[in-house]
Amino acid sequence: MASVTIWALESDYDRDTVRCLAEKLTDNVSIRAVGSSVKPKQLKGKKDPDAALKRKVELYLEEDDCVIFVIDKDGPMASHQRRQEPNSLINQLDRVVKDKDFRGKVHIAFAVQEIEAWLLVDCMGIFCYFASQRKEYKENCREKALKKQKVDRLIKKFQHGNTELIVEAEAGGKGVKEYLVKFSQEIFRTFNPKVRHPPKDKLYKERLAPKIAKYIEINAETRRRNASLRHLGELIKQCAEW
Repeated sequence: MASVTIWALESDYDRDTVRCLAEKLTDNVSIRAVGSSVKPKQLKGKKDPDAALKRKVELYLEEDDCVIFVIDKDGPMASHQRRQEPNSLINQLDRVVKDKDFRGKVHIAFAVQEIEAWLLVDCMGIFCYFASQRKEYKENCREKALKKQKVDRLIKKFQHGNTELIVEAEAGGKGVKEYLVKFSQEIFRTFNPKVRHPPKDKLYKERLAPKIAKYIEINAETRRRNASLRHLGELIKQCAEW
């Protein structure tokens, strides 16, 4: 069986979320997921600023067929700024991917508009995570939810055809995390219409992402809603065929 290391460099929550989604994107591929907690520091005294990162990749490739880095894709201004910094994370990754020793074995998968945009391909799955805490929805959540007009309206209101576009155009605009928080507010109000301000512990937060990922359905329809998620699946398949 082919095996792939997926390295979510920015968060261990991302690590667990991506592992769950990756396992749904492909069959017959063993997924090892690692996160920010294993990101190496630059080795002092080394002429090559990428030496520590390269060494880590070499170790993973001793056991797995490929390494796929997963990193959030910044907006144009932030991306330009980071590209000007020689040893920024994205520049380090570019150099490692282009290293002739890793050709065809190391890749980058950008999460356009952050990992939450990958979760938002299936708003019904997100609803079922929050609803499953209620006895009524612990089993057959999707089937039951589809029969409720108010739930159906809520899902249609928040389900985008392209989740990479859930971001306001102006600088500093709200993005997918805020969108998911708002969605979780509306889910709470669906069950508690008399409560004006949902408590924060009932709303979306980053640490819930791996748990929500378990409820996300990956199929032809949900894949179409995010090109960067599809690309991750294509990279895993490519690695399996390498």
